[in-house]
Amino acid sequence: MRRPMEEMYGEQGFAELWANWVDGISQFVHRPEGSICMELLPLISCPTLIVHGEKDPMVPGFHPQYLHKHIKGSRLQLMPEGKHNLHLRYAEQFNKLVEDFLEE
Repeated sequence: MRRPMEEMYGEQGFAELWANWVDGISQFVHRPEGSICMELLPLISCPTLIVHGEKDPMVPGFHPQYLHKHIKGSRLQLMPEGKHNLHLRYAEQFNKLVEDFLEE
């Protein structure tokens, strides 16, 4: 997963991006249940597409299920063989999902 990110941002750029992400996300440990946005989900009123790779080692499967349950009218698309880099590994399928969703 690292190589595509380094190709996109450069080795140093990706290292800085990752360090900043870790610093930022670690701040949520102190919020109730580690929430970064749970209280905001019911406020979302636009059509929402949630795409999740079922073999994602970074995002547990209950996350997209929770989003889908708490964002009114959302659509959940699971990709059984997908991991965390759906947009890279399954670019055609991912882009088609997004394009079809946006056309609706």
